[in-house]
Amino acid sequence: MDEAHVDAQIGYVDGNVTIYSVSDNDQPDRKYQVGLNYLQGDMPRRAETLIRDAAMFGCRSSEVAYYWTLAILSGRSFDHLGPDEFTHLSAASAMAAEFPHDAWRQAFDVVIELINCITEEEEHGAPDLARFSAAFDAYRGLPKVRRDEIHRHLEMILNGWIQDRVEELEAQHVQAKRFSGDRARRVWKFFEPTPTAPRRLPAAPPVLDAGKRFQAVFGSGLAGLGVVWIVSLTASSSLLAVIIVLALAGVWLTTAVMYALPRRSADMGRPPSGWNQPFGTAVSSSVDHWFQVSGPASPMAAQQFAWDSVPVREKLKADLVYLYGGDHSRVGPIRWLIKWHAENAARQFGSGVPLRREDVPIAVLAGNGALLIAGFIVLIGAGSASFPGMLGAGLLIGIGAVMSWNDSLNYLAAALNHPRTVSEADRRWAAEQQEHQRWSGVLADRPSDAEMAAWLDHDKMMIKSLALKHYGLSNRDVIAHLTLTEGAPRCRRARVLYGPLRYSAYVVLLFLLTEGGVRQVTVDLDFFSGAIHDERRTTFRYEMIASARVAEVAVRFEHGHRHVMAREEIQPHVQQTLILSRAFRLSLVNGQHIDVLVDSYEQGLIDRAREDITFLTALALDTSGVTGALRILEAVSAEGREWLAHERARRQRRLRDFRASQKIPGAIGPAAMLALPEPSEPLDSAPPPSA
Repeated sequence: MDEAHVDAQIGYVDGNVTIYSVSDNDQPDRKYQVGLNYLQGDMPRRAETLIRDAAMFGCRSSEVAYYWTLAILSGRSFDHLGPDEFTHLSAASAMAAEFPHDAWRQAFDVVIELINCITEEEEHGAPDLARFSAAFDAYRGLPKVRRDEIHRHLEMILNGWIQDRVEELEAQHVQAKRFSGDRARRVWKFFEPTPTAPRRLPAAPPVLDAGKRFQAVFGSGLAGLGVVWIVSLTASSSLLAVIIVLALAGVWLTTAVMYALPRRSADMGRPPSGWNQPFGTAVSSSVDHWFQVSGPASPMAAQQFAWDSVPVREKLKADLVYLYGGDHSRVGPIRWLIKWHAENAARQFGSGVPLRREDVPIAVLAGNGALLIAGFIVLIGAGSASFPGMLGAGLLIGIGAVMSWNDSLNYLAAALNHPRTVSEADRRWAAEQQEHQRWSGVLADRPSDAEMAAWLDHDKMMIKSLALKHYGLSNRDVIAHLTLTEGAPRCRRARVLYGPLRYSAYVVLLFLLTEGGVRQVTVDLDFFSGAIHDERRTTFRYEMIASARVAEVAVRFEHGHRHVMAREEIQPHVQQTLILSRAFRLSLVNGQHIDVLVDSYEQGLIDRAREDITFLTALALDTSGVTGALRILEAVSAEGREWLAHERARRQRRLRDFRASQKIPGAIGPAAMLALPEPSEPLDSAPPPSA
């Protein structure tokens, strides 16, 4: 695979987006806002911590209570809630009670009442229809944005009759939200790196360093002395020969100044070959790739374009490495510039403008021929006058030419071409600035990280809905469900600072845990179009699950297929060809494995100066669904079919704890809240303070 594609697939971290940047010294309002950003980005565990911290130190309102409750419940089933979470829910309820009944308090009350309805259904086996209808009517009366938030974040908590009714109500809304915000037109822009502004090619007057200047002057002096000597010898034998020689030399000088020197490319001041070699290699591959993509469709025309564009490509590669190699390690930020130059060259080729200079002009050949004839005449004339003198003069001319010829001609060519070089550099820079402005405008409405998260959430809801329809199940038939995601092979990747990876294509795994066993569905999701395809299904009993764990694995791609091996399965002779990663692995007793890869944030996907790899790894496990799935499937592997009874018992206990948490009277002030325990499932570490 070419380096241009590899570079795009490695992905990018956008360090200019700071919606997740927070420090310990920030004000409570700032911590709350960043926590809300994390919740909207589908990272509830980090959101829970920040919103709780903000509430501790005085950021209090019914809005804060509402979002704090959503953060606590989001991404968790009831058996994932423990004493710490119920204490926090009590604090959120007490906070909400401090404020008058406004729109936020109404949304908060709907969340609590929906959970109360679930407890009624769990305890009595059937819902309290009157209470359920009132709660459902209150939910339906909320603004769509609040309903969407509750549906997204309580998706793991809701079950049974309530979830069936909510999903029936929201079915069309979910389908609309999947493609809201002009997704098909905008989503690809998230994966485009921020374009680097164009830089002007330097066009300073040519300068020879002291050593080359001395060598050029001294060599020119020797050559000039030799020329005077040999011409004087020729004049002593024939004055006419000297006149002819001078005329021929004049012809050569004229053609050199008018035709040869303007064509000479000195590239004075360019870096030596091998400078920033990795970047240079990536630039070379990207330039070749985009010129090939931009070229004519006809095979013959494409072959001619590839030949004609060789000098254009080589000069562009040298220019880009010279201008950007000092502070760039990736091609992505200047890919727009490469594509623009490639498209320009293709347009010129299509309109008949030559890209490659024609062979050496006849005038230059004639001038060189005149010089050769003049030299031949001089040799004959000087040799007839004095053969030793001719040898001595020729030796001086040869030594002088070796010392000064190349550097002198390069300097003269650069000096002669300098005004034209300045003009061309100005025109090119102006055109590049115009294209940069246009491209930046195209990317101006790139999706936010929250939009990417919302689209993925609604895609996962649709996948679950399709699976339930296929199996003829309702939510009342599902005891628990798990949704795990990983990036599809060879997809594009991007993320914002302190945020999770987003992919241009996903592999989505859905587990439906029912009375009869586990229904597992795997689908491919094209995130650009929202298309769901290539569905694979399997079913197995609870007793078939041998283990569930997160382990280091090795990944190998062969013939377009991915092979995942546990570390202990790796053979020493193939270890060099493998990519090490972390993965969630569900092992069945028949030796089969279900693997979900977790990205390792290598190859430029982390800003090591500002981000912590431990925090990002925990974030990846959380957002991919692995953290929640691991807890449930570990219990299933340990308990087998007994998990069903144990799960119901755990849920009953958690529901009773929830109801008890809502009966604590009074408000909890900031001083009391300082004693609140940490969440039971924190991320391993928080991001370091922002710069």
